[in-house]
Amino acid sequence: MQERQTKQKQIIYEALQTLDHPTATEVYGWVHNVCPTVSRATVFRVLGGFAASGRALELRVAGNEVRYDYNTMPHYHAHCRMCGRLADVGVKGFSEETFAAMAACGFEVEGYSIEFFGLCADCKKEMGQA
Repeated sequence: MQERQTKQKQIIYEALQTLDHPTATEVYGWVHNVCPTVSRATVFRVLGGFAASGRALELRVAGNEVRYDYNTMPHYHAHCRMCGRLADVGVKGFSEETFAAMAACGFEVEGYSIEFFGLCADCKKEMGQA
């Protein structure tokens, strides 16, 4: 059964594409400005549905609110330890040999997540490290 594409879901997905790795609260703020009748609960429920269906990634960053990413293609993230900003990192993934080695020991890989930690350019500049 195909999921119904409502106007609310379209607006919420548009927010995901517009904002940079937003939290559910940030998505709600953006959506509320565009369509004030969409409730906070609807935004949280729809984001959870997007993540469950594979339409968005749910990013659990230690010490921070869950963030969402509309880019579901395999990629990594860089996480600024000062401001919390997340950025996509286009690095080649693991080789087929890596997955074959996992399979040989009886482990089926369903997905993976790699996160790099450091300082973004703005925070480096603020600290005088530019």
